[in-house]
Amino acid sequence: MFLENFNKFLKYYGKGRYLKLAGFTGLSFIAGCLEFVGIALIYPFIILILQPENLPNFHFIKLDDSYGSGLLIGIIVFFIFILKNLFIILSQYIQSKFVSLWKQDIINKFMKYYIYSPYKASMKVSSIDKLYLLETVCPQVVNSFIMRVLNLLTNSTIIFMVILLLLIKFPIPALITIVFVCVSMFIQNKYFKKRTADIASELIIQTANYKKALLQNINNLKDLKILSAEKIFYDNFLESGNALVKVNYRHGFYASIPPYIIEILVVASLFVMAFILSLQNLNENSTLIASFAVVVAALFRIAPALNRIQSSIININATRKFVKCINDTYEKYGMENFEAVEPQTLKRIDFQDKITLKNICFSYNESKQVLKNISIDINKGDFVGIIGLSGAGKSTLADVLTGLLPVDTGEITVDNVALSQNNFASFRQIIGYIPQQINILDASVRENVAWGCETINDEGVIKALKAACLYDVISEFQGGINAKVVVGSNGLSQGQKQRLAIARALYRDPEILIFDEATSALDVQVESEITEMLTHIAKSKTIIAIAHRLSTLKACNKLIYMKDGQIVDVGSFEELSDRYDDFASLVKLSSIK
Repeated sequence: MFLENFNKFLKYYGKGRYLKLAGFTGLSFIAGCLEFVGIALIYPFIILILQPENLPNFHFIKLDDSYGSGLLIGIIVFFIFILKNLFIILSQYIQSKFVSLWKQDIINKFMKYYIYSPYKASMKVSSIDKLYLLETVCPQVVNSFIMRVLNLLTNSTIIFMVILLLLIKFPIPALITIVFVCVSMFIQNKYFKKRTADIASELIIQTANYKKALLQNINNLKDLKILSAEKIFYDNFLESGNALVKVNYRHGFYASIPPYIIEILVVASLFVMAFILSLQNLNENSTLIASFAVVVAALFRIAPALNRIQSSIININATRKFVKCINDTYEKYGMENFEAVEPQTLKRIDFQDKITLKNICFSYNESKQVLKNISIDINKGDFVGIIGLSGAGKSTLADVLTGLLPVDTGEITVDNVALSQNNFASFRQIIGYIPQQINILDASVRENVAWGCETINDEGVIKALKAACLYDVISEFQGGINAKVVVGSNGLSQGQKQRLAIARALYRDPEILIFDEATSALDVQVESEITEMLTHIAKSKTIIAIAHRLSTLKACNKLIYMKDGQIVDVGSFEELSDRYDDFASLVKLSSIK
């Protein structure tokens, strides 16, 4: 399972990185060689200090002065260890940079999918799931899996080279010790593997629950206060937080145990090797001392490397399911064949006569058709209202009209030019869209008005604010259009927030304005003011207003009455009221005079 997920991960996200990954293997080998040479030189260094007369036996030394030779070897050993540590520090920097860039590249890949993928596909994934993938899964995979795999590679190479030295110099005691350590490590890993796997599964669930509770509380502060449900939401947050804490401290506990076990194994190994070496060198004190020095130095280097290996194994086991999750998401989204398609041109489409929707059908899934044979003409200069109860298909019709949702069947034309995914971007250049949920940036007024534009024209911002009847309010702020937008008691009211959204739509000087339930959350007085402003704007724009409150649409010259995904009829208030009792009831309930 580990190799399968790791190979998939490299296949999906490792393009262009295979050579660098191979380079890390080379860096690990160099570090291991430096470790090998540094520890190997300890033996002749000790011998030369204790038995200078043995100098001729070391053929690689050409100096006659034994003490000078010993000093030289000691300096070489010292500088090799410095060089080795500096080299490992540099390797860690390169590795950390590589992994950080890789993590951001993976996050960018998914963000690109969310932004450039068809709206119909993107809307199927909740905001919470998107945030969880970007903020939790991707970092966990790279920081706690890939980084640990690289650490495992580096430390395994170092241990291999040190053990190789021990096998060359002290084959029998080294072999006995290696068997002892391997058996102990195997038993330890077998014990921890199941527990860390269980923790990993629980960690994924509890992290997702905590993220969900966190966002629910932050995004619904007003609602929970109105409901007087602070305790319910807070208790839910505490419960999810406590559950996550329990998983985290269990994970931390199991991660903290291996160093102490490894320390016991290292000390035990030292005693085993010391006993065997003592038996082999009973009458040669200098050789025994030198051998002890090499063994202690070797085990001193092996111990921290073993700790890092064990820690890496635990983290790899704990995050394998995150890797499976990100691989499954890649396959689910079909990202192997996904290509971000930039609009061919951003030239505004020419609109002189009318927009025609002919036999439009649309469904989100095969089980239910949302729009059924929609046919309608919208003439330039029309103020069109689309009315109907919730679920009638009004907002879906707006999304189809703007090209966000591709039709199943039917055709949309502008002045007899058929719209497709190739030229919808040009059509959207003449559309200003005001949604029901207004997103305000944590930025200045000018940045909010010119949202989505590469450059900002201050005169255009002021013009749009004046058209939205908001400039007088903004001019009173300290900083004017450069003031930071605040919504609430010390800033913009909900109605002014709505006007800011209208100014944002007007900034691009669109020919068509689409209001999607944009006044549904406003009180009657503010709604009336917005409607009056729309009547003024309608003199120079084509307006399509979607609403379930008829009072918003009293200034329309054409009303489209929808029910169950179909257009029931088109006409004025009076005509539709005379023809349909349910529409007349809506008019009566809206108290329209």
